[in-house]
Amino acid sequence: MRFSLNFIKEFLRVDVSAQQLARLLTMAGMEVECFQRQAQDWIFDIEVTSNRYDWLSMVGIAREIAACMGKKIKVTYPTVIRRPVLGERNIVIEDLGDCPFYIGRSIKNVKVTTSQHWLKERLLRSGINSINNIVDITNYCMLKWGNPLHAFDEDKLEGNIYIRRAKKGEVFIGIDAKERQLERENLVIADEKKVIAIAGVMGAKNTEVDENTKNIFLEAAIFSPLTVRRSRRRVGVDTESSYRFERRVNPDYIEYASYEAHKLIAREARAAFAGYRRAGRKPLLKKKKITVSLPKLNSYLGVDFSKTQVKKALRSLGFKIGKFSKEKTVLHPPLFRFDIQREVDVYEEVVRLLGYEKIIARLPFLNSEVRAAALYEFKKELRSLLAMLGLKEVITYSIEAEKDFADLGEHNWVKILNPLRAQENVLRPSLLLGMMKGIRYNLNRNQKNLFFFEIANVYCKEKDHFSELPKLSLGASGAPESIFYLKGVLEHILGYFHIENFEFREQSVGNFTNALKIIIQGKEVGFLGKLDENVRKAFDLKEDIFFSALDITLLKSAQKEKLYEPFSSYPVIWRDISIAFHKSRSFKEARQIIKTQAGEYLLDLQIIDVYKGKDIPSDSFAFTLRIFYQSQKKTLTSEEVDCLHNAIRKKLKDEEGMILR
Repeated sequence: MRFSLNFIKEFLRVDVSAQQLARLLTMAGMEVECFQRQAQDWIFDIEVTSNRYDWLSMVGIAREIAACMGKKIKVTYPTVIRRPVLGERNIVIEDLGDCPFYIGRSIKNVKVTTSQHWLKERLLRSGINSINNIVDITNYCMLKWGNPLHAFDEDKLEGNIYIRRAKKGEVFIGIDAKERQLERENLVIADEKKVIAIAGVMGAKNTEVDENTKNIFLEAAIFSPLTVRRSRRRVGVDTESSYRFERRVNPDYIEYASYEAHKLIAREARAAFAGYRRAGRKPLLKKKKITVSLPKLNSYLGVDFSKTQVKKALRSLGFKIGKFSKEKTVLHPPLFRFDIQREVDVYEEVVRLLGYEKIIARLPFLNSEVRAAALYEFKKELRSLLAMLGLKEVITYSIEAEKDFADLGEHNWVKILNPLRAQENVLRPSLLLGMMKGIRYNLNRNQKNLFFFEIANVYCKEKDHFSELPKLSLGASGAPESIFYLKGVLEHILGYFHIENFEFREQSVGNFTNALKIIIQGKEVGFLGKLDENVRKAFDLKEDIFFSALDITLLKSAQKEKLYEPFSSYPVIWRDISIAFHKSRSFKEARQIIKTQAGEYLLDLQIIDVYKGKDIPSDSFAFTLRIFYQSQKKTLTSEEVDCLHNAIRKKLKDEEGMILR
């Protein structure tokens, strides 16, 4: 939306610089995208949010500027003349839901010419091209009051005016000379024989005002925002009029806009007013009553505004204030503010006028619950850890297709009652589908060795309510070794949060092969596995996928206080052991033996090689372990390390199902 500062000065004296004004408006919520000087004027481009229809008029913008500057605007509201009554034609509204109110004015003996300089200037500096004096006046009044108008060549009208739905297959040629097929979804203005406009959108070529026009019929109306939006989408056109009707227009200003247009036409086109007729009833704006509390307002905003500050801000915005007490005050929002409905809307009005910068920056406590805040910090720390481990974060959609989850054998989802699309009709019960889609997207673009993570909520149905649970998912593609990488990541996570009593237990998991359940203190917190081949092919994944999911709430509850130890200043010594395990024995058992024998001198142990060959039994697997020794108190000698290492070898050798190589 563009506006000219000189246009605004018709209603208000602006005694601040353009730069100061731009900052004032932006800080009050009317974002100024840019502004530039043009001759003796300043042109502002502002962003108009969908709830602020009143910013689509110069009166509305002037009112906002006045509030920001602590001033009042001067607007002359005309005394509307409705006589004589137009007798030539009737106005018939088919459905008052589509068009509750319609005004027609007949103006005779107009002289269509180019507009005077002042009028052209007002339009051009507001982003609207000049056409002729009649059309320009209707556009000027639309810009001033926010209510679109349309002028028809009255001599081209045949009989009565009808506001109705289009007939299927009816043809419309607009003032842009393009032909469009209409449907019942289109609301039109018609005479006895033809369509003369798409209501609230565009006039037809067949009644366009041109240099030969002598008499005009001036339309002003209230149209349903939803009807105009659907009609405009059907014909694929967007206009200044439809933009305003879709956001609602002020019914109190419709008479002002129509009357002022007829007075300007009479003056500029040397014409005479010939008649007035209306149909329907002007919608009445209901007074609203909102009760607010000053302590509650300050508590909600986290500031300490005084009673005087709040009263001054609300009055400058047009609020009527009852007896102002600390605990309870009754307010009446201005009638032109359709968007103010609740107490929190009043809070927003106060703070945007007094200054968002007055709100002190604090770390949020989610719903003021310490547990929720702690979980937030835990997820933040977990996210940072995973990034440091080399995984890339993905963010996937929480709304997916029911069919995709059904194909995965998942059924405990939350279904959306009014989905925008059939492909997005349920809330996800797991993070698997999003991870697969993310990996597939990257594989299809020749990306290799993918390692992703996601921290997000999943949703499910309980007996009498719905649950929203935070989860962690890990995903990897590529060689079989990727699963060992993910397992290592999981072990690192558990170690980082000082979780000791955990185990990976082989167990069947749907959609996965070679799956491991992750058990902490007897509770299952997640799993790790390779995606089943059939599922992989069904979702068109080019490589094997490895996936893990963890319950963040359970993970958080299992964490222990971190214990920090100083780094040893003494050197590390390492030794290798090559060993074969029977499938009945686990690596966890070997690790426990090594840990017990090495005691305080064990720093770390790692698998550095895996081997399976003809000299290894088919029911066994072999690998090489590297054991790192270090002391906090002294430098270990080779003899001390060899003694420890040999004791470990002997203990492992004595175990059934473990063979030293």
